[in-house]
Amino acid sequence: MTPEVQGRWARVLVRALVVVAAGVMALGFLGPEAALLVSFLTVLTYVLLWLRTRYAGLLFTDERSRDGSVHREGPHDPPRGPEPRRPPDDD
Repeated sequence: MTPEVQGRWARVLVRALVVVAAGVMALGFLGPEAALLVSFLTVLTYVLLWLRTRYAGLLFTDERSRDGSVHREGPHDPPRGPEPRRPPDDD
């Protein structure tokens, strides 16, 4: 096995252990229904994080810019947030 495959299996094993541990703790503190819910939500979190890392590049590869023109040379920079607030002038 290559180191990449071994690392993948190690991550899967650790994540499975985290799911089981969260379920057992919820079972001890809250009961069986809560344990199932906690385990399901933990697995769902891992799946959503995996999907985000897998498809995050597709979010910023739109060929249309803000003004409607089409860029063909490649993906553009991701949109930026608002400008930060400036301190008031002391006049």
